[in-house]
Amino acid sequence: MKYPMKGVGNVSLKLNQGNTIHLQNVLYVPDFKKNLVSISAMEDKGYKVAFNDGKVRVWKKNFKEAFTLWFRVDSLYQVGESLLGVMSCDTSLQSKLWYQRFAHLHYKALLDVRQMVIGIPEFKIEHEGVCSGCAEGKLKRGPFPSSHSKTSDILQLVHSDISGMMPVNYVGGYLYYLTFTNDYSRKTWICFLKKKDEVFSWFCHFKALIKNQTEKRIKILRTDNGTEYESNEFHEFFK
Repeated sequence: MKYPMKGVGNVSLKLNQGNTIHLQNVLYVPDFKKNLVSISAMEDKGYKVAFNDGKVRVWKKNFKEAFTLWFRVDSLYQVGESLLGVMSCDTSLQSKLWYQRFAHLHYKALLDVRQMVIGIPEFKIEHEGVCSGCAEGKLKRGPFPSSHSKTSDILQLVHSDISGMMPVNYVGGYLYYLTFTNDYSRKTWICFLKKKDEVFSWFCHFKALIKNQTEKRIKILRTDNGTEYESNEFHEFFK
């Protein structure tokens, strides 16, 4: 199984013995759930490693300066409780970094830009297919299909929806607002609510209001089938 690498950076591990070890060129693989340290990579950096009595001792020049980095747990060696903190600085892949700096310029064009701009380092073009941000930015919503059913009078069709909860209370402690829109005239009524369970009572109030004003009744109420419109009160009312 292969996991994509998202970046390369440096990590400093501060141990409870007071020692600090700096790891360079650490690979950032977010899909990998374990943190692994390569013994061969540490040897390449000049560290010496010894396994003894369930501990892994690490030193660079003098063995007297050795410190315990890993402890054996079952059949594995883990950093475990010796780790006090991790300070990391992850950097993106160079190609992706410069792709973002040049406002999502096409990857192939980055090679030409590097020849025209001073200071851009050498890097290979590495990317994971289509940029999700560019793809979303270029998407467009298709037109809604034409409706062949048109209302010919007020209150034949009323649309209703609720919005909230709002991050800041309205005056009076209201957190939601409820709308009723007449499909024929597009006139909209707005009601302010403190709780969602007030929807039915406001609907009854709105129904009585427009009946008194127009002497007509609502023929169809259209909603998004939210739970506030699926209460037992609504079910009993529309039977």
